[in-house]
Amino acid sequence: MRKVEFIVPTEVIVAFAEELTSREIKNSITGTTEDDEIIIEVEYDKNESDAVDELEEILEKLIAELED
Repeated sequence: MRKVEFIVPTEVIVAFAEELTSREIKNSITGTTEDDEIIIEVEYDKNESDAVDELEEILEKLIAELED
């Protein structure tokens, strides 16, 4: 089993959570950062790597939209 952590700003947590749950990948909230961002740990198998890559891209786009 592989693991990855996502650092998610609170402003986009709902959108990111919807994407995460639609892929049905095992995950858990493990804490927050000093900047009140939410830390989400995702556990996945090799065959779910593409879905995790998609989540990384989605989070990058969500963060970029915040900065605009």
